Amino acid sequence: MERDGFVALVDAVASSLGIGAAAMMTFRTMIASTRPSALKRGPDEPCCYLSQNEIAHKRGVTACRIREHEAALVRAGLIEKRTMANGARSGFSGCGVFFGVAIARVDEFLCLRDEIEADRRAHARLRGQRSSHKRHLKGILCELVERHGLTAEVERIHQTFAEWPSGQALHRMSLEELQNHEAEAEALTISASNFLHETHDRPLENERFHIQDTTQDSNEVPCNDHVDTRSVGKPTQSIVSGPQPSGRVRCLERQDGAASEAHKSKFIQNLGSDRLYDLCSEEMKMWLDIERQKRGRLDFHAFVIAAQKRLPELGIHPSAWEEAVNLLGEDAAMLCVLITDAKVADPEATILSAGGYLRGMVRAQRKGTLNIMGSLIGLNERSRRRQ
Repeated sequence: MERDGFVALVDAVASSLGIGAAAMMTFRTMIASTRPSALKRGPDEPCCYLSQNEIAHKRGVTACRIREHEAALVRAGLIEKRTMANGARSGFSGCGVFFGVAIARVDEFLCLRDEIEADRRAHARLRGQRSSHKRHLKGILCELVERHGLTAEVERIHQTFAEWPSGQALHRMSLEELQNHEAEAEALTISASNFLHETHDRPLENERFHIQDTTQDSNEVPCNDHVDTRSVGKPTQSIVSGPQPSGRVRCLERQDGAASEAHKSKFIQNLGSDRLYDLCSEEMKMWLDIERQKRGRLDFHAFVIAAQKRLPELGIHPSAWEEAVNLLGEDAAMLCVLITDAKVADPEATILSAGGYLRGMVRAQRKGTLNIMGSLIGLNERSRRRQ
Protein backbone atom coordinates (compact mmCIF):
# COMPACT_ATOMS: atom_id res chain seq x y z
CA MET A 1 0.00 0.00 0.00
CA GLU A 2 1.29 3.45 -0.89
CA ARG A 3 1.74 5.94 1.91
CA ASP A 4 -1.03 8.21 0.62
CA GLY A 5 -3.40 5.25 0.37
CA PHE A 6 -2.57 4.20 3.92
CA VAL A 7 -3.21 7.73 5.22
CA ALA A 8 -6.53 7.84 3.34
CA LEU A 9 -7.50 4.50 4.93
CA VAL A 10 -6.70 5.74 8.44
CA ASP A 11 -8.56 8.98 7.72
CA ALA A 12 -11.66 7.00 6.70
CA VAL A 13 -11.79 5.13 10.01
CA ALA A 14 -10.38 7.85 12.31
CA SER A 15 -13.73 9.00 13.70
CA SER A 16 -14.64 5.40 14.62
CA LEU A 17 -11.34 5.14 16.50
CA GLY A 18 -12.08 8.30 18.48
CA ILE A 19 -9.61 10.49 16.56
CA GLY A 20 -10.69 14.05 15.85
CA ALA A 21 -9.77 16.22 12.88
CA ALA A 22 -6.96 18.07 14.72
CA ALA A 23 -5.25 14.88 15.92
CA MET A 24 -5.59 13.43 12.41
CA MET A 25 -3.80 16.47 10.99
CA THR A 26 -0.94 15.80 13.42
CA PHE A 27 -0.88 12.15 12.28
CA ARG A 28 -0.59 13.29 8.66
CA THR A 29 2.21 15.71 9.50
CA MET A 30 4.21 13.02 11.31
CA ILE A 31 3.78 10.28 8.73
CA ALA A 32 4.65 12.73 5.94
CA SER A 33 8.20 12.87 7.37
CA THR A 34 8.71 9.12 6.87
CA ARG A 35 10.17 7.53 3.75
CA PRO A 36 7.33 6.38 1.44
CA SER A 37 9.21 3.16 0.63
CA ALA A 38 9.35 2.20 4.33
CA LEU A 39 5.62 1.35 4.26
CA LYS A 40 6.07 -1.20 1.46
CA ARG A 41 9.44 -2.88 1.77
CA GLY A 42 12.68 -3.02 3.73
CA PRO A 43 13.47 -3.97 7.28
CA ASP A 44 13.10 -0.44 8.65
CA GLU A 45 9.79 0.42 10.30
CA PRO A 46 8.32 3.81 9.25
CA CYS A 47 9.27 6.34 11.90
CA CYS A 48 8.95 10.08 12.52
CA TYR A 49 12.02 11.56 14.22
CA LEU A 50 10.67 15.12 14.44
CA SER A 51 10.49 16.59 17.93
CA GLN A 52 7.19 17.81 19.32
CA ASN A 53 8.35 21.41 18.86
CA GLU A 54 9.15 20.78 15.19
CA ILE A 55 5.77 19.15 14.62
CA ALA A 56 4.06 22.02 16.44
CA HIS A 57 5.86 24.53 14.20
CA LYS A 58 4.70 22.68 11.07
CA ARG A 59 1.14 22.49 12.39
CA GLY A 60 1.02 26.07 13.68
CA VAL A 61 -0.02 24.97 17.18
CA THR A 62 1.64 24.67 20.58
CA ALA A 63 3.78 21.72 21.66
CA CYS A 64 1.21 21.07 24.39
CA ARG A 65 -1.44 20.38 21.72
CA ILE A 66 0.92 17.99 19.95
CA ARG A 67 1.43 16.06 23.19
CA GLU A 68 -2.35 15.74 23.53
CA HIS A 69 -2.68 14.54 19.95
CA GLU A 70 0.11 11.99 20.33
CA ALA A 71 -1.48 10.63 23.49
CA ALA A 72 -4.81 10.21 21.65
CA LEU A 73 -3.09 8.49 18.71
CA VAL A 74 -1.31 6.10 21.08
CA ARG A 75 -4.62 5.21 22.78
CA ALA A 76 -6.20 4.58 19.38
CA GLY A 77 -3.38 2.22 18.42
CA LEU A 78 -2.15 4.32 15.49
CA ILE A 79 1.36 5.14 16.73
CA GLU A 80 3.93 3.84 19.17
CA LYS A 81 6.34 6.22 20.92
CA ARG A 82 9.89 5.07 21.65
CA THR A 83 11.87 7.93 23.10
CA MET A 84 14.94 8.48 25.24
CA ALA A 85 14.68 9.03 28.97
CA ASN A 86 14.42 12.77 28.43
CA GLY A 87 11.83 12.31 25.68
CA ALA A 88 14.28 13.05 22.88
CA ARG A 89 13.92 11.52 19.43
CA SER A 90 16.84 10.66 17.18
CA GLY A 91 17.35 8.63 14.05
CA PHE A 92 20.80 7.64 15.24
CA SER A 93 19.46 5.99 18.39
CA GLY A 94 16.29 4.65 16.77
CA CYS A 95 13.95 6.71 18.93
CA GLY A 96 10.83 8.43 17.62
CA VAL A 97 7.19 7.87 16.67
CA PHE A 98 6.66 4.52 14.91
CA PHE A 99 3.73 3.49 12.72
CA GLY A 100 4.14 -0.27 12.68
CA VAL A 101 1.21 -0.80 15.05
CA ALA A 102 -1.13 0.94 12.60
CA ILE A 103 0.31 -0.87 9.57
CA ALA A 104 -0.30 -4.20 11.29
CA ARG A 105 -4.00 -3.29 11.53
CA VAL A 106 -4.54 -2.58 7.83
CA ASP A 107 -6.87 -5.58 7.34
CA GLU A 108 -8.88 -4.49 10.38
CA PHE A 109 -9.11 -0.95 9.03
CA LEU A 110 -10.21 -2.19 5.60
CA CYS A 111 -13.08 -4.15 7.18
CA LEU A 112 -14.01 -1.17 9.35
CA ARG A 113 -14.01 1.14 6.33
CA ASP A 114 -16.33 -1.23 4.47
CA GLU A 115 -18.70 -1.26 7.46
CA ILE A 116 -18.65 2.53 7.69
CA GLU A 117 -19.36 2.84 3.96
CA ALA A 118 -22.21 0.32 4.20
CA ASP A 119 -23.72 2.27 7.11
CA ARG A 120 -23.33 5.51 5.16
CA ARG A 121 -25.17 4.05 2.17
CA ALA A 122 -27.88 2.63 4.43
CA HIS A 123 -28.23 6.04 6.10
CA ALA A 124 -28.61 7.76 2.72
CA ARG A 125 -31.17 5.18 1.59
CA LEU A 126 -33.25 5.64 4.75
CA ARG A 127 -33.16 9.43 4.35
CA GLY A 128 -34.42 9.00 0.79
CA GLN A 129 -37.25 6.74 1.93
CA ARG A 130 -38.22 9.21 4.66
CA SER A 131 -38.30 11.92 2.01
CA SER A 132 -40.67 9.78 -0.07
CA HIS A 133 -42.89 9.17 2.96
CA LYS A 134 -42.98 12.91 3.59
CA ARG A 135 -43.98 13.78 0.03
CA HIS A 136 -46.60 11.04 0.00
CA LEU A 137 -48.09 12.04 3.35
CA LYS A 138 -48.29 15.71 2.33
CA GLY A 139 -50.44 14.75 -0.65
CA ILE A 140 -52.67 12.52 1.48
CA LEU A 141 -53.14 15.24 4.11
CA CYS A 142 -54.02 17.75 1.42
CA GLU A 143 -56.74 15.52 0.01
CA LEU A 144 -58.07 14.52 3.43
CA VAL A 145 -58.35 18.14 4.54
CA GLU A 146 -59.84 19.26 1.23
CA ARG A 147 -62.49 16.54 1.35
CA HIS A 148 -63.35 16.30 5.02
CA GLY A 149 -61.79 19.24 6.85
CA LEU A 150 -59.69 18.94 9.98
CA THR A 151 -61.44 16.06 11.70
CA ALA A 152 -59.97 14.60 14.87
CA GLU A 153 -58.23 11.80 12.99
CA VAL A 154 -56.83 14.12 10.32
CA GLU A 155 -55.60 16.52 13.01
CA ARG A 156 -53.91 13.63 14.84
CA ILE A 157 -52.08 12.59 11.67
CA HIS A 158 -51.12 16.18 10.96
CA GLN A 159 -49.79 16.80 14.48
CA THR A 160 -47.69 13.64 14.36
CA PHE A 161 -46.41 14.63 10.95
CA ALA A 162 -45.51 18.12 12.20
CA GLU A 163 -43.28 16.55 14.86
CA TRP A 164 -41.09 14.80 12.29
CA PRO A 165 -37.47 16.04 12.37
CA SER A 166 -36.27 18.20 9.51
CA GLY A 167 -34.18 16.87 6.68
CA GLN A 168 -31.06 18.46 8.18
CA ALA A 169 -31.75 16.79 11.53
CA LEU A 170 -31.80 13.39 9.82
CA HIS A 171 -28.09 13.72 9.01
CA ARG A 172 -27.31 14.03 12.72
CA MET A 173 -29.19 10.84 13.63
CA SER A 174 -27.42 7.57 14.22
CA LEU A 175 -28.29 4.72 11.88
CA GLU A 176 -30.41 3.04 14.56
CA GLU A 177 -32.30 6.26 15.34
CA LEU A 178 -32.96 6.85 11.65
CA GLN A 179 -34.16 3.27 11.16
CA ASN A 180 -36.66 3.70 13.98
CA HIS A 181 -37.86 7.06 12.66
CA GLU A 182 -38.22 5.78 9.09
CA ALA A 183 -40.28 2.83 10.35
CA GLU A 184 -42.53 5.19 12.32
CA ALA A 185 -42.85 7.51 9.31
CA GLU A 186 -43.80 4.62 7.06
CA ALA A 187 -46.37 3.36 9.57
CA LEU A 188 -47.99 6.81 9.79
CA THR A 189 -48.02 7.15 6.01
CA ILE A 190 -49.62 3.74 5.55
CA SER A 191 -52.16 4.54 8.27
CA ALA A 192 -53.08 7.84 6.58
CA SER A 193 -53.26 6.16 3.17
CA ASN A 194 -55.57 3.45 4.51
CA PHE A 195 -57.72 6.08 6.20
CA LEU A 196 -58.04 7.97 2.92
CA HIS A 197 -58.87 4.75 1.10
CA GLU A 198 -61.50 3.75 3.66
CA THR A 199 -63.20 7.17 3.68
CA HIS A 200 -62.92 7.78 -0.06
CA ASP A 201 -66.61 7.15 -0.66
CA ARG A 202 -67.89 7.59 2.88
CA PRO A 203 -69.18 11.09 3.81
CA LEU A 204 -67.91 12.55 7.05
CA GLU A 205 -70.49 15.29 7.56
CA ASN A 206 -71.46 13.90 10.96
CA GLU A 207 -67.92 13.84 12.33
CA ARG A 208 -67.06 16.72 14.64
CA PHE A 209 -64.22 18.96 13.52
CA HIS A 210 -61.32 18.90 15.96
CA ILE A 211 -60.60 22.61 15.33
CA GLN A 212 -63.58 24.95 15.36
CA ASP A 213 -61.95 28.26 16.26
CA THR A 214 -61.10 29.91 12.93
CA THR A 215 -59.31 32.79 14.61
CA GLN A 216 -56.36 30.70 15.76
CA ASP A 217 -53.09 30.52 13.85
CA SER A 218 -53.12 27.92 11.12
CA ASN A 219 -50.73 25.02 10.71
CA GLU A 220 -49.77 24.94 7.06
CA VAL A 221 -49.58 21.60 5.30
CA PRO A 222 -47.87 21.60 1.88
CA CYS A 223 -49.70 19.56 -0.70
CA ASN A 224 -49.65 19.07 -4.45
CA ASP A 225 -52.30 19.90 -7.01
CA HIS A 226 -53.38 17.55 -9.77
CA VAL A 227 -50.65 17.13 -12.38
CA ASP A 228 -50.57 15.44 -15.76
CA THR A 229 -47.45 13.34 -15.25
CA ARG A 230 -47.22 12.51 -18.93
CA SER A 231 -45.68 15.94 -19.44
CA VAL A 232 -42.99 15.03 -16.89
CA GLY A 233 -42.72 18.68 -15.99
CA LYS A 234 -42.52 20.56 -12.74
CA PRO A 235 -46.07 20.80 -11.38
CA THR A 236 -47.81 23.36 -9.30
CA GLN A 237 -47.61 23.10 -5.52
CA SER A 238 -50.28 24.28 -3.13
CA ILE A 239 -50.38 25.11 0.52
CA VAL A 240 -53.24 24.06 2.75
CA SER A 241 -54.01 27.07 4.91
CA GLY A 242 -56.06 27.15 8.06
CA PRO A 243 -59.70 26.08 8.31
CA GLN A 244 -62.29 28.39 6.80
CA PRO A 245 -65.68 29.24 8.36
CA SER A 246 -67.18 26.34 6.44
CA GLY A 247 -64.83 23.96 8.20
CA ARG A 248 -62.93 23.39 4.96
CA VAL A 249 -59.42 24.51 4.15
CA ARG A 250 -58.26 26.68 1.31
CA CYS A 251 -55.49 25.72 -1.13
CA LEU A 252 -53.26 28.56 -2.27
CA GLU A 253 -51.47 27.77 -5.52
CA ARG A 254 -47.87 28.67 -6.13
CA GLN A 255 -45.43 27.76 -8.86
CA ASP A 256 -42.12 26.68 -7.34
CA GLY A 257 -41.04 23.52 -9.13
CA ALA A 258 -42.43 21.14 -6.53
CA ALA A 259 -42.55 17.37 -6.87
CA SER A 260 -45.53 15.68 -8.52
CA GLU A 261 -48.66 14.63 -6.68
CA ALA A 262 -47.24 12.27 -4.12
CA HIS A 263 -50.08 9.98 -3.14
CA LYS A 264 -51.50 9.08 -6.54
CA SER A 265 -50.19 8.86 -10.07
CA LYS A 266 -51.80 8.85 -13.50
CA PHE A 267 -49.28 6.26 -14.57
CA ILE A 268 -50.51 3.87 -11.89
CA GLN A 269 -54.15 4.80 -12.46
CA ASN A 270 -53.97 4.27 -16.23
CA LEU A 271 -51.84 1.14 -16.18
CA GLY A 272 -53.24 -0.42 -13.05
CA SER A 273 -51.05 -1.68 -10.24
CA ASP A 274 -51.54 -5.33 -11.21
CA ARG A 275 -50.42 -4.74 -14.81
CA LEU A 276 -47.41 -2.77 -13.62
CA TYR A 277 -46.60 -5.50 -11.10
CA ASP A 278 -46.53 -8.07 -13.93
CA LEU A 279 -43.83 -6.03 -15.73
CA CYS A 280 -41.48 -6.10 -12.72
CA SER A 281 -38.54 -8.42 -12.18
CA GLU A 282 -38.86 -11.19 -9.63
CA GLU A 283 -36.64 -9.25 -7.22
CA MET A 284 -38.82 -6.15 -7.52
CA LYS A 285 -41.93 -8.28 -7.04
CA MET A 286 -40.48 -9.56 -3.77
CA TRP A 287 -40.24 -6.02 -2.39
CA LEU A 288 -43.71 -5.20 -3.73
CA ASP A 289 -45.13 -8.29 -2.02
CA ILE A 290 -43.65 -7.03 1.26
CA GLU A 291 -45.24 -3.61 0.71
CA ARG A 292 -48.56 -5.23 -0.24
CA GLN A 293 -48.52 -7.19 3.00
CA LYS A 294 -47.95 -3.99 5.00
CA ARG A 295 -50.65 -1.99 3.23
CA GLY A 296 -53.17 -4.61 2.15
CA ARG A 297 -52.89 -3.37 -1.46
CA LEU A 298 -50.42 -1.92 -3.94
CA ASP A 299 -50.47 1.83 -4.40
CA PHE A 300 -48.10 4.33 -5.97
CA HIS A 301 -46.08 4.77 -2.79
CA ALA A 302 -45.48 1.01 -2.58
CA PHE A 303 -43.85 1.05 -6.02
CA VAL A 304 -41.67 4.04 -5.06
CA ILE A 305 -40.42 2.39 -1.86
CA ALA A 306 -39.80 -0.92 -3.66
CA ALA A 307 -37.81 0.91 -6.35
CA GLN A 308 -35.68 2.63 -3.72
CA LYS A 309 -34.97 -0.69 -2.00
CA ARG A 310 -33.83 -2.16 -5.32
CA LEU A 311 -31.25 0.60 -5.89
CA PRO A 312 -28.43 -0.88 -3.73
CA GLU A 313 -29.14 -4.39 -5.07
CA LEU A 314 -28.70 -3.06 -8.61
CA GLY A 315 -25.58 -1.13 -7.66
CA ILE A 316 -27.22 2.22 -8.46
CA HIS A 317 -25.81 5.15 -6.51
CA PRO A 318 -28.42 7.19 -4.58
CA SER A 319 -27.35 10.30 -6.49
CA ALA A 320 -28.70 8.74 -9.72
CA TRP A 321 -32.11 8.32 -8.07
CA GLU A 322 -32.04 11.86 -6.69
CA GLU A 323 -31.15 13.24 -10.12
CA ALA A 324 -34.02 11.32 -11.70
CA VAL A 325 -36.50 12.49 -9.06
CA ASN A 326 -35.43 16.13 -9.40
CA LEU A 327 -35.80 16.09 -13.18
CA LEU A 328 -38.65 13.65 -13.80
CA GLY A 329 -40.63 13.61 -10.58
CA GLU A 330 -40.98 10.66 -8.25
CA ASP A 331 -43.49 8.67 -10.30
CA ALA A 332 -41.51 8.80 -13.55
CA ALA A 333 -38.24 8.15 -11.69
CA MET A 334 -39.80 5.03 -10.16
CA LEU A 335 -40.84 3.82 -13.61
CA CYS A 336 -37.31 4.40 -14.90
CA VAL A 337 -35.94 2.20 -12.11
CA LEU A 338 -38.61 -0.41 -12.82
CA ILE A 339 -37.67 -0.44 -16.53
CA THR A 340 -33.94 -0.57 -15.75
CA ASP A 341 -34.45 -3.42 -13.29
CA ALA A 342 -36.60 -5.41 -15.72
CA LYS A 343 -34.03 -5.03 -18.49
CA VAL A 344 -31.16 -6.04 -16.21
CA ALA A 345 -33.11 -9.22 -15.38
CA ASP A 346 -33.88 -9.85 -19.08
CA PRO A 347 -31.45 -12.45 -20.51
CA GLU A 348 -32.00 -11.01 -23.99
CA ALA A 349 -30.85 -7.54 -22.93
CA THR A 350 -27.23 -6.60 -22.23
CA ILE A 351 -26.99 -3.97 -19.50
CA LEU A 352 -23.41 -3.49 -18.32
CA SER A 353 -24.30 -0.93 -15.64
CA ALA A 354 -27.76 -0.40 -14.16
CA GLY A 355 -26.68 2.99 -12.80
CA GLY A 356 -25.35 4.03 -16.20
CA TYR A 357 -28.60 2.93 -17.86
CA LEU A 358 -30.69 4.97 -15.40
CA ARG A 359 -28.50 8.04 -15.89
CA GLY A 360 -28.85 7.50 -19.64
CA MET A 361 -32.63 7.74 -19.28
CA VAL A 362 -32.18 11.00 -17.37
CA ARG A 363 -29.97 12.36 -20.16
CA ALA A 364 -32.59 11.30 -22.70
CA GLN A 365 -35.20 13.28 -20.77
CA ARG A 366 -32.99 16.37 -20.91
CA LYS A 367 -32.76 15.93 -24.68
CA GLY A 368 -36.51 15.38 -24.92
CA THR A 369 -36.15 11.84 -26.29
CA LEU A 370 -37.22 9.77 -23.27
CA ASN A 371 -40.24 7.56 -23.96
CA ILE A 372 -41.28 5.85 -20.73
CA MET A 373 -44.59 4.58 -22.06
CA GLY A 374 -42.86 3.11 -25.09
CA SER A 375 -40.44 1.24 -22.82
CA LEU A 376 -43.32 -0.10 -20.72
CA ILE A 377 -45.12 -1.24 -23.86
CA GLY A 378 -41.93 -3.01 -24.95
CA LEU A 379 -41.69 -4.78 -21.57
CA ASN A 380 -45.34 -5.80 -21.87
CA GLU A 381 -44.82 -7.21 -25.37
CA ARG A 382 -41.81 -9.26 -24.27
CA SER A 383 -43.80 -10.54 -21.30
CA ARG A 384 -46.67 -11.59 -23.57
CA ARG A 385 -44.35 -13.40 -26.01
CA ARG A 386 -42.81 -15.43 -23.18
CA GLN A 387 -46.22 -16.42 -21.90
